[in-house]
Amino acid sequence: MRDSATFCCVKCRLLQAPTGACAECGAPMTAPVELVRELLYYRDMKMVSGRDWSLITALLAGSSIALPVLAPVAIASMAVLGATKLREWRRRAAIAGIALPPPSAAPGSTTLFGRARKLRATVASLIDGAPVLVEHAVVRDRAGAVLLRRAESAPFLLELDGDPPVLVTGAMRVVSPSLLVHSQRVRRGDPRLHRMGVPDDLAIAGELEIATLDERGPALAITGVIEDEAIADLAFHRDGGSVRVVRGRPGAPIVLADRRLAAVTP
Repeated sequence: MRDSATFCCVKCRLLQAPTGACAECGAPMTAPVELVRELLYYRDMKMVSGRDWSLITALLAGSSIALPVLAPVAIASMAVLGATKLREWRRRAAIAGIALPPPSAAPGSTTLFGRARKLRATVASLIDGAPVLVEHAVVRDRAGAVLLRRAESAPFLLELDGDPPVLVTGAMRVVSPSLLVHSQRVRRGDPRLHRMGVPDDLAIAGELEIATLDERGPALAITGVIEDEAIADLAFHRDGGSVRVVRGRPGAPIVLADRRLAAVTP
């Protein structure tokens, strides 16, 4: 994702490739960052401005020419307008954070336990460019609310004890704090924000938290729907490449957790 090719989901604040619906939460509220940036200043997604106050003030000021008795009302209205504009400017000094809703597993989901192994490709980490299988980067404000985030992953194999491996691919959400490997304060213009797809002129400042997963990571708990698919890349593993797959889809991402902290036990 880079600059103009970066879309943002207003609902869950996920930065992603161009799409008509969010790759993770499935909401249709996605568009280029430049087009939705004004919406990011409000937690409730309601566009509130001082335009009504401006109109009222103009009308009262115009009326005061013919009716001097209304002059005090016009002055009071201008004072209120000034105060409103000041509060709005302070609020818009940085985008507003949201409470990120927990991921919703699809009906019929199963939790599997195993270790991640590379299939073919990896993604480059925001931290140092190192190859990783999954990375979830979140920028939070001082209260811990989510400002913006980015999720990247490459298809990987989950090796199970005593069973054939399962292919894990598609949208996924990291939910275990134990996978957090990086936390540092960032401000507008930070190169890591730019690599996430954040415009350099977007007012943003907060704590950048990055959770990553590679082959050296802990045993995992993967929650999602298991299906049988024919995967050409896995034809050398078994006839026809038929393999069990856990695929995250919009509105039903895979939930990825540290097995030691997973709520479900085998």
